[in-house]
Order: sequence, then C-alpha cells, then structure tokens
Amino acid sequence: MADEPDKEEKTEDATPRRREESREKGQVALSQEVASGLMLLMAVIVLIVGGAWFAQGAGRLVVETLISLPTHGRELATEAGAAGWISAGAAEMALAASSLIVPMFAAGLLACYGQVGFQITPQALAWDPARLDPFKGFGRVFSTRGGMRTLMALAKILTITITVVLVAWGQVPHLARLTGAELGPVLAAAGGVALRCVSAALAAILALALADLFWQRFQQERDMRMSKKEVRDEAKSTEGDPHVKSRVRQLQREMAASRMMQDVPTATVIVTNPTHFAVALRYERDETEVKRGKQRRGAPYVVAKGVDHVAQRIKQVARENEVPCIEDRPLARALHAQVEIGEEVPEQLYQAVATVLAHVYRLREEGAQAL
Repeated sequence: MADEPDKEEKTEDATPRRREESREKGQVALSQEVASGLMLLMAVIVLIVGGAWFAQGAGRLVVETLISLPTHGRELATEAGAAGWISAGAAEMALAASSLIVPMFAAGLLACYGQVGFQITPQALAWDPARLDPFKGFGRVFSTRGGMRTLMALAKILTITITVVLVAWGQVPHLARLTGAELGPVLAAAGGVALRCVSAALAAILALALADLFWQRFQQERDMRMSKKEVRDEAKSTEGDPHVKSRVRQLQREMAASRMMQDVPTATVIVTNPTHFAVALRYERDETEVKRGKQRRGAPYVVAKGVDHVAQRIKQVARENEVPCIEDRPLARALHAQVEIGEEVPEQLYQAVATVLAHVYRLREEGAQAL
C-alpha cells in the first residue's frame, strides 16, 4: 500500500483549521455510491409513477407514425420530410426523457450537497503538474483508498447479481403457473417480477452506499489526523509562539506599569494597606488642578494601583514627590477590588474617600500655616 510512512505518528484529531484547509482543497468525505443510489431510486420512483405516461407517449408516437405513412409516405421519403419527422419525434421523446433526467439530476445534487454542503474549491481545479506523475498515479491505484474502491465495485456486482437471482428464482413457480395463459397476464406477471428484482437490487445498492458513506468518512478522518508536532506548529502559526506571547504580555504589563507610575506624582493621596495594597487617588478640587486638554472630573478617580512589589513602588514614588500616604486597610482593599485605573470612585465609597481627602486637605492647611 502507498500510505504515508508516518501514519503511526498521526494520533491527534484534525484541528478546525486543518479541516478547513482540506475542504478548500476539495478533500471531503464524498460517497459517489450514495449519489448513484439516490439517482437510481429517483429513476425507479419516476418510472413507477409516470411509466404509463411514458409508454402511452411512445405508443402514440409509433401509431401516429404508422398512420401517417400512407398519406405522407412520399413526403417522408424526401430529405426535408425525414428531417421534420425526426425532429418532431425527438422533441416528443426529449420531453419524456427530461421528466426522467431532471429528477435524477436533482437527486444527485441533493445527495452531494447533503454530504459536504456547498463549497467552491478553486484549489481543487488549479493546475497541478504532480497529477500527471505516473508513479503517484500507480500509488493512488494501489493505495488503501483505491483498494477499497475496487472491493466496493466487486461487492456491488456480486450483491446485485446474487440479489436479483434469488428474487427471480423465487418467482419461477409463479411464472410457471402462467403457462398457456394469454399474453396480458403473462406480461403483467413479468412486469411484477422485474419490479421485485429492481427493488431488491436497489435496496442492496442503497445498503452498500450507506456502508461506503461511513467508510469515506472514516478514511477522511484518518487521512486528516495530525501528529503532535503538526498541532504545535499550527498553534504557533495561528496564535503565535507561546514564549513570544508571554514575552509580549510581560512587556505590555511593564509599559502599563511605567505609564501608571508616571501618574503617581499627580495623585492627591495614596490609600494603603501597609504591606499589600496601594491605590493612588486624584481629586480635582478646582480648574487649576485639571490637566491641560481635559475636563474636570466631579469625583475622585484612580490613577494607579498595585499589590505587593508594585504597591511598594507606588508608595516610594509618592514619597519622592511628597504625595501623602494614608493607611486605611478596608478602603484600600475595596478600591483595589472595585475600581480600575481611570475609573471614578463608586458612590458606596464616597464617604470613606471623602474622609481621607478631608484629612489630607487638613494636613496641607496645617503645613501651610506652619510655614
């Protein structure tokens, strides 16, 4: 068999991206047997429903032709007359044939669409010189898929033959009793036998088509399996290298922390839990405290916050810039948990924050008076 040498290594289910790539290349689990079986089923249904109409149309065409021979025999003998007669007959037969072909074609399209859906695959139609490689062609013929296709064809022939023979053999006694009967009952009995044989053969074909559908899907899933390395490589190509992503996130955190530290000197007060939390609040009492190009905020808002090492760094920057640090453990925890950087303090914390700010402004006034 011409299977890939690393089949044993491909133990992982196909990822959504691998499935999409296979679909774009036209590599789908499509069973031709299902389409053929449904087309034959539709043909049988159309013949059962409209068979009488087909027979009447064909008989009418023959009768009209025979009747017209005595009166138009010389006209039909000419080139133009024969062409007209053939055209009229072909048009009438085309109508009958289309009533059979169109439903079969629709059944085939429905069978294919039901299996794989609608998909335009330019890659499957693109020119590929590798398809002309005779060695690869022989490889496909003697591959597992090619072998199963051959076995399916043999199984279909044997199954249909055995089924038809068994059904016909069972009707032999019934036909034997019609010996010496008139032509009508004999033809009716023969038609019944033919219908039973066709129905049995069709049932066998549909059973084989169902088996082929399951096999095609199993084969497709096996062919799309991936090795652990392929899964990792795909994850890297689609989502990026995890190490690179981790480094990018670290740099983003460092940049955010750097910007946050630049805003600490503008804070009005630092609310702290001595060892773990630090939250920098800014309150703009008047227009002189508003940054250029921004509108005055009506409530205190958070300009920086952090825990552990970051909290210690915030307090250090605050001390360097003479920003007061007020210890209030419950308030520091609540602010850190409920308020993000840039957000205003919620109403339920107004009273506690107002108490801290009042203490800060009182300290400032005492310091100014001492000077």
